[in-house]
Amino acid sequence: MGDIGEVDSKAVERALRRLDRYDRESRFLIKRSEDYDVLEEVFDKPTLMTLHRMMNSHVLNYLNGVVSAGKEARVYWGVRDDGSNVAVKIYLTVTAEFRRRLPYIVGDPRFRSVKHDIRSLVNLWARKEYRNLATAGEAGVPCPKPLAVEKNVLVMEFIGEDGKSAPLLSEVDVTKRDYRSVLANIKRLYRGARLVHADLSEYNIFKYHGRMILFDFSSAVDLAHPHSEEFLIRDVNNINHFFIKRDIETVPLADVLKQVKEK
Repeated sequence: MGDIGEVDSKAVERALRRLDRYDRESRFLIKRSEDYDVLEEVFDKPTLMTLHRMMNSHVLNYLNGVVSAGKEARVYWGVRDDGSNVAVKIYLTVTAEFRRRLPYIVGDPRFRSVKHDIRSLVNLWARKEYRNLATAGEAGVPCPKPLAVEKNVLVMEFIGEDGKSAPLLSEVDVTKRDYRSVLANIKRLYRGARLVHADLSEYNIFKYHGRMILFDFSSAVDLAHPHSEEFLIRDVNNINHFFIKRDIETVPLADVLKQVKEK
């Protein structure tokens, strides 16, 4: 899985040994490491307890290496009891990044009561992404299916094969058809799910077996959010800018907005 996966996986084992009274070692198959900093950042005791409960409820069997790492979260390749792959997104509880994300929560009518301590914000962020993914999927938007969420851990469908995630749009050749597909998904998200992604770019779209699959829905807001229009415009501009760089003819912003909003 690469160096960063090795570091994270090894650090977890050190934590599991400290929590042997929960009998995790027989179920959490993780390698050895000297890097304890990763444990401090990702696998604190409450997070390990959450993973343990998920294992007991058969949501998850064990973790492999890390798939992707960001400022807010790390995504791991997980395996269920039946051998199927899942993506396990663990939102970091030691980062101040979530305070800068308050504008994506405050004003959303679905989340009226917001506590501003970091752990509460992180847990809310995880629930928000689960709900957004479920709503988007129900509206027919291609996205990972959410399977479970507890505290700061979200388990969802794995998009990819053998523990390797599908390629990002930024990593592959693109076509005019791909562009039209992304616009159609923006419209489907807006009209069917009443959501704006609010962080859409070539880095939050997989191209998998020729399909555009949107992901990373933690920032997505309800249309009633006071900044939903601003976020929609930014999403469209990001997508247009990317395809222009790839020499694909795009639709002017005003026309895209009209198409997205028309009934």
